[in-house]
Amino acid sequence: MVTTTGMAFKTASALAMALAISAGLVLGGSHAAQAQDLCSRYTIVRGDTLSKIAKATGVQGGFQVLFNANAHVLRSPNLVETGQVITIPCADGSLPSAAPAANQAAALVPVTADRPLRIVTASGYAPFTDKDLPGGGLFTQLVLRALELGNPAQEVNFFFVNDWNAQLDSLLPSGAVDMAFPWFKPDCDRVEILSPPNAYRCTDFNHSDPFYDALVGYYTLAGSPYDGATDHADLLGARICRPDAWFTFDMEAEGLTEPEITMTRVSQLECWRLLEAGAVDVVTYDALPAEDDMRSLAISERVVSLDALTTTATLHVFVAKTNPEANAALPAMNAGLEQLRLTGEWFSIVRAGIQASLEN
Repeated sequence: MVTTTGMAFKTASALAMALAISAGLVLGGSHAAQAQDLCSRYTIVRGDTLSKIAKATGVQGGFQVLFNANAHVLRSPNLVETGQVITIPCADGSLPSAAPAANQAAALVPVTADRPLRIVTASGYAPFTDKDLPGGGLFTQLVLRALELGNPAQEVNFFFVNDWNAQLDSLLPSGAVDMAFPWFKPDCDRVEILSPPNAYRCTDFNHSDPFYDALVGYYTLAGSPYDGATDHADLLGARICRPDAWFTFDMEAEGLTEPEITMTRVSQLECWRLLEAGAVDVVTYDALPAEDDMRSLAISERVVSLDALTTTATLHVFVAKTNPEANAALPAMNAGLEQLRLTGEWFSIVRAGIQASLEN
């Protein structure tokens, strides 16, 4: 049983707004992939990239949607391999009915807490979490459905709270809540290279399996010295703009920190204005809103996407390492998430959630 309690809300942060997904995204790729049909399977050939395939097939929602449809096959948007078979969504965004058979999830005997689990998110994070979206947003639906599948006997109290920072700073550490979402997780195997605010996400919290992979893009002006960069090391010495509400642990992991680069932290749109003015060399953040921002400023034709540098940042449920009930519930949640992916329900929830956000 899930109980949902509404609380006060703040205006969405720049990070929340940056994750709003729009239709029609196509990341660059100057050469078309082989002609293919929607609602089909496609075998990767040499020279293919997801952006080329999305453009050639006309996938609604482009690069990100194609990656979402094949997250069980592709571990990275840049690591497609010759011979891999991927799924091309249908014109209505659904997946072909005859999906490849998947292995069944391992049996799990879940641990049921003797009290309701207290789970928190915040509003204004469309399409992932928002009180005004159906089911509280697509990420909320995924989390609650995964818990239901993983352990139907576990009672849950679910809340919207108006302060994102309080989730990690006080609510989880104090035990006031058991789980918080959605949060980006750094590479905790390399915690020694992270700054203290980013390392904290590893040292003080445990995490669910990844619920969603967001694509993080890098962009420069056509003809700039960085046009054609194929490795993050090619950006050493560059002036890079990362919007001020965004995490930086992905850049830290690639060595893109001062003084190796010059970092500018301003609003998303100001990053693009600085790029146009020649005050920065590269802009980097979530590929979906980045593409939208370029279109809104009518600069898409002047900007190139450094596709080889595109990375993923995974969104998770976080629990405090000191909370035994929450940690005991994580295996059941992960098992439920696996079932969502195996049955195709994950993609259906994501697709419907994106569409609902666009219509809201």
